[in-house]
Amino acid sequence: AALTSALADSSLEVVVNVSLDGTGKCSNSTTLPFLDHMLDQLGTHGLLDVSVEVRGRTQDVTDEQVNGAVGTAVGQAFADLGLCEHHVSSTFSAPLDESLVGATLSLDGPSQLTYDVGFPTKLVGTYETRLPELFFQNFIQACGMSLSLIRQTPKNRGNSHHIIEATFKAVARALRAAIDEVDQRPVEGTLVKREASIHRKTGETDVDVDIKLDGKGTSDCDTMIPHLDLMLKDLAETSGISFKVECEGDIHIDDHHTNEDIAIVIGKALQEALGNRSGINRMGFASATVGEAQVEVTLDLSGRPHLEYELEIPDERVGTYDTQLVEHFYQSIVNNSGTTLHVRGISGTNSPDLIAAGIHAFGAALKMAVRFDDRRLGKIASSKGVL
Repeated sequence: AALTSALADSSLEVVVNVSLDGTGKCSNSTTLPFLDHMLDQLGTHGLLDVSVEVRGRTQDVTDEQVNGAVGTAVGQAFADLGLCEHHVSSTFSAPLDESLVGATLSLDGPSQLTYDVGFPTKLVGTYETRLPELFFQNFIQACGMSLSLIRQTPKNRGNSHHIIEATFKAVARALRAAIDEVDQRPVEGTLVKREASIHRKTGETDVDVDIKLDGKGTSDCDTMIPHLDLMLKDLAETSGISFKVECEGDIHIDDHHTNEDIAIVIGKALQEALGNRSGINRMGFASATVGEAQVEVTLDLSGRPHLEYELEIPDERVGTYDTQLVEHFYQSIVNNSGTTLHVRGISGTNSPDLIAAGIHAFGAALKMAVRFDDRRLGKIASSKGVL
C-alpha cells in the first residue's frame, strides 16, 4: 500500500509505503528520530517493508501532531491492504532486557485500544513517552483493528527506551503472526546443519552435551538427577531439539554444581549451534498449562543475557530435587547462550506442575525462536543488522 496523508490546516504531508511481503527493509524520515527507530522495529520484527516520510513540516507543527499524523497514515496504509476483512487474532509478548510488553490484536476490530504501559521518565531523548499511546490510538482508528498493549513487568521498574521498543516489537510480532495466519504460510525449514557437541570438565563435574536444533525432539539424558532428566525430556519434546546429556558430578554434596554445570553446557551448545543467528525468528512466546498450573515464557535470542523469573514454587523439594535449582537452571542457560528470558507464573500452586509448565512453555518458545524464515534471507532479525 502507498498513500499520502495531509494534516488538516497544515502544510504537513506523510508519505507511507508498506509491503506485507517484505523482508524488513525500512527507510523512515519522520523528523522524530526516536519514532524513526520505532518504525524500524515495526518493519524488522514484523517482516514488513516500511517507508514513512514526513514532508513540509514547519515550526508551528508540534511533535505530537507529527506523531499522530504518522500513526494515522500508517494505519490507513494497513487498511488499504485489506487486513481488517479477516477474523484473525494473535498475541505476542516481546522482551527487551528487563522490560516485557504483551500485544493482543484482532484484525477485524472493533477499533479499540487498551493501553496499560507506564514509564519511569517523561522523555527518551527528546521524544515524549506519552506519544506512543497517541500513535497506536490513531493507528487502530485508521486501520480498524483492536489492540491491547499491557506492560507485564512492575511499573516501578524498567528503562523507558526499552519499554517503548518492546511495545513496538510486540505489535510487530503479533502483526506478523496474524498476517501469516491469513496467508496460511507454511513453516520454512533449513538445509543448514545446526548441531553442537560440548565437553566441560571441572573439579566438580564432567559434562558432555550434544544437541541438534533441527532434531526430532528426542532425549538421551543421564544427569544423575532424575527430575532434571525429566525436565530435559520435556524440553526436547516441546522444542523439537534433540538432546544427549551425560554427566558425572559431586551429587554426594548436593545437586547444585551438577544442575548448574549441565545448564551451562546446554547454553554453550545452543550458542554454538545457533551460529550468527541469521535467518531465524529470534523471538519466541508461549503459554503452557500442566494440570492447574499455567506459565508464560517469552525469550529473545538477542545475544544479551538477562533473566526475569517470576515463578513461585511453593515446595522446597519435588522428590529429591531442590526447587531453588529451577531458577538457577534457567539463569545458567541464559548466561551462556546470550538469551533474554522472561518466565511468568500465571496460575497454579502444584510444584511439579509449575516446573513442568515452565519447561513446556520454554521449549515451545525456543522452538518458535530458532525456526528459520526464508523471508529473512539469511539476515539477522535486528534493525542494527547485528546482535
